[in-house]
Amino acid sequence: MSNAYNYRLPVKQEPDQLPAPIWQQAAPVVIRGAALVAAGVIGEWLLRSAARKAVSIPFKKSRAVVRRQPAVEAFEETIVVRRTFIRQK
Repeated sequence: MSNAYNYRLPVKQEPDQLPAPIWQQAAPVVIRGAALVAAGVIGEWLLRSAARKAVSIPFKKSRAVVRRQPAVEAFEETIVVRRTFIRQK
């Protein structure tokens, strides 16, 4: 009867190459992230400037001189007062 469990002990092997430093592994990810952030900032700037131009085109000031009527001074005031009495027994 053969042994049902085959136990294998780990064997220490020398690697053929040393692993790359962490900064070399992370560099492509960091570069991609920075590029995405830069693209987002540029895209937002372009959209905002396009929206600002789209809104301001119909409201351009004309060169016609508009004479204004002298302002009539008016004074308006609204006062609301509420008095509340609290009695303790």
